[in-house]
Amino acid sequence: MNVFRKRLFFFYLIVSMLILALVGRLVYIQVVWSEELSQMAKAQQNKNIPIPAERGSIIDRNGDKLAFSVKTYSVWAQPSEITKSSETAKLIADTLELPPEPIIDKLLNAQSTFVKIVSNITKSEEELLKSKGIGGISITEDTKRLYPYNSLASHVIGNVNLDGDGFTGLELYFNDTLKGEPGVFHVTTDVYGRQLAYGEDNLEAPKDGNSLRLTIDDSIQFFVEDRLEAALEEHDAKSVSAIVMDPHTGEILAMSSKPDFDLNDPRKPDESVDDATWSAMTNDEKLNYWNNTWRNKVISDTFEPGSTFKALIASVALEEKLIDFNTTFYCTGSKVVSGVTLHCVSFPVGHGLETLTQAFVNSCNPAFIEIGQKIGVDTLYKYLEKFGLFDKTNIDLPAEGNTIYQPKEAIGPVELATMSYGHGLNITMVQLIRMMSAVVNGGNLVEPQLVKSIEASDGTVIQSFEPKVVTQVISKETSDSMRVLLENAVKTGGGKNAYIEGIRVGGKSGTSEKFTENGYESDVVVLSFVGIAPIDDPKYVVLVVIDEPKDEFFGSVVVAPVVKSILQDILRYKNIVPDVVVEHNIEVPNLVGMTLEDAMKKLDALGLTYSTSPINVDDHTLPVTNQYPIGGTKVDSDSMVIISVDD
Repeated sequence: MNVFRKRLFFFYLIVSMLILALVGRLVYIQVVWSEELSQMAKAQQNKNIPIPAERGSIIDRNGDKLAFSVKTYSVWAQPSEITKSSETAKLIADTLELPPEPIIDKLLNAQSTFVKIVSNITKSEEELLKSKGIGGISITEDTKRLYPYNSLASHVIGNVNLDGDGFTGLELYFNDTLKGEPGVFHVTTDVYGRQLAYGEDNLEAPKDGNSLRLTIDDSIQFFVEDRLEAALEEHDAKSVSAIVMDPHTGEILAMSSKPDFDLNDPRKPDESVDDATWSAMTNDEKLNYWNNTWRNKVISDTFEPGSTFKALIASVALEEKLIDFNTTFYCTGSKVVSGVTLHCVSFPVGHGLETLTQAFVNSCNPAFIEIGQKIGVDTLYKYLEKFGLFDKTNIDLPAEGNTIYQPKEAIGPVELATMSYGHGLNITMVQLIRMMSAVVNGGNLVEPQLVKSIEASDGTVIQSFEPKVVTQVISKETSDSMRVLLENAVKTGGGKNAYIEGIRVGGKSGTSEKFTENGYESDVVVLSFVGIAPIDDPKYVVLVVIDEPKDEFFGSVVVAPVVKSILQDILRYKNIVPDVVVEHNIEVPNLVGMTLEDAMKKLDALGLTYSTSPINVDDHTLPVTNQYPIGGTKVDSDSMVIISVDD
């Protein structure tokens, strides 16, 4: 009996200890470990589906949308709830008219409870998919970026990547401003990923991004791109680029480079690259192609400015009182500097005796070598710094280039001589147009401006950007004198191809040979022309650069007519009329109410060029709703008519 009681006692003791251990464990779990386990449970049960914010729009100075986002829908799957992945994927693919393989792959290789399997479906597709009642599938709102004018200002606007973040251009530079803050849809699920009825589902709404209002005028941008496209084809050039600036404020009204790319399909190769060539390219070759296509040459690429730089040299010499309009020079066609013979553009003949005005009009290298010698290296470098040519311009775009130059200590007599006519240093187009603006606007160096304001989705201005004068580099008197020289260069000099009857235009051409593996080559050139109008009260500075034209090799011949056409388009658009009566012999017909097709035929018959707004219209049966100029206006033969349709 005692043995039995002892055994019972030991059994009771063991059971009691086990119960005490279990109670202790329960107390530990319920009290000590409770908070940690609760957090672990929530982490298992609560799933977060990101809800992207609507990206802010990019609009031109007049409010026309150049980039905006539209509501789309994304399809999400819970693989744990899908037992037949192939059948489910095929049903989704058939409904959305998509290949099933990528959907199957995402379902089978999911690394999370929720996986996005399809993006950017339309409202009708969303409703159709919902009607199928497919288990394990949910649909959330999403956004898609659209560019209504396709390639218009593509290098300026830039594009976004697959995640909706800025990738190039303003989209990248102002990504944090545009993107907003994403929201989150909190879903409570069981261990198998099934939504729980008693869960605390809630939505943290996204905060939409802000919009950018640009200084760009989309009409001027179109004029520029139309003229550049024609020049690219006519001269079979490597590239053609342009920038239009208000010289007083620094506001950029247009910026373009051709070839460009379609913002809605930025990876699509140019028509010059056929399918076989593209397929044969390696990934590195394709990457290099895209980088070259997306690069904004206006701000990233540098070139020797050539004779356009003579405007700076003349400004410095006039400002320092080293020369005046009575100073004379003698040109024999060349000049020997430290044993090196440097040629004039007129070589082998010379210009003979010439005044400052004549030397500028003739773009005489020997005369400007002499002016450069009067200035000297120290003074020249002081003014290069004042004109901002040693620094980036701080334009609101990524990947801005900077001047390539030799240190002052390395500049000898020959280097000084060649710099005096724009060789031996490389600058960007935006640096050159800022320099020229300072020359003609009264002497103020302005900061280039692309963005006027940041605005909320309701149009409320959050931040304005006012024009900024960096410093005064030359006096108003010197600037006045330079406008006289620049006007004469167009009236009687190499810039006469930019002359507009009845409008006072100033300008300067530039021609620079490119340095290749064989040295400088006379038929591998960069041609440029800067035009200013009206020169007596500058409102528009237009710089066009043509890289490696195949037919002609002088900026005055190739580029000046392009600048003239752009200036004529702008002045006409801004209703700045000539001071003299110009013969207008073509009456623009009233096109409103016609179909686009009939309107185009009407203008073709009259020999007038035209463009549509929006730029790309597939349906030519749409009615014309507006036009510029209005019907009944008399214009000359090279005028352009803008036809607006309700697309």
